[in-house]
Amino acid sequence: MAINYIPRRFNIIRDKALCTNCGLCVTQCSNECHFFADDKKTVISNSNGCVACHRCVDLCPVGALRIEKYVCDYRDNANWTPRYQQEICRQASTGSTLLSAMGNPQDYPIYWDKILLNASQVTNPSIDPLREPMEIRAILGRKPKKLEVEKKGKSITKMPPQVVLETPIMFSAM
Repeated sequence: MAINYIPRRFNIIRDKALCTNCGLCVTQCSNECHFFADDKKTVISNSNGCVACHRCVDLCPVGALRIEKYVCDYRDNANWTPRYQQEICRQASTGSTLLSAMGNPQDYPIYWDKILLNASQVTNPSIDPLREPMEIRAILGRKPKKLEVEKKGKSITKMPPQVVLETPIMFSAM
């Protein structure tokens, strides 16, 4: 039997006083964590494959199951947190990268909620807003060397490709 250096992530706790050995958890667990013992009457659990989907907990008719996080401490290291150490062991044993669905599993702050838009010092207010419009959109791209405009104000010059951002963007001084 090969040694597995990856600790399980969750513990399946079965209350033997409540469990009726109905086998519903055996049929419903897609990770095969629940199975009948050799006597074909007693249900037992193996927590190694548990991913804490809680299907067995929700479907247990008597509420005999509970899932807890399994705490397995690694030696302290400033560069390699216990999470990274576990992920490296998992990648080494499977030979592939770890995937997670729908976004990032790590708790990263959302900086967009903390952006302060203060355009009061961008420029002096225009004296005549009809002739000196102030826009809050940003246009990124190359400028033409010369801009030709017809009498009605429409541009004749062919513009290089540009990106127009309707959200105000300001850069601080270097």
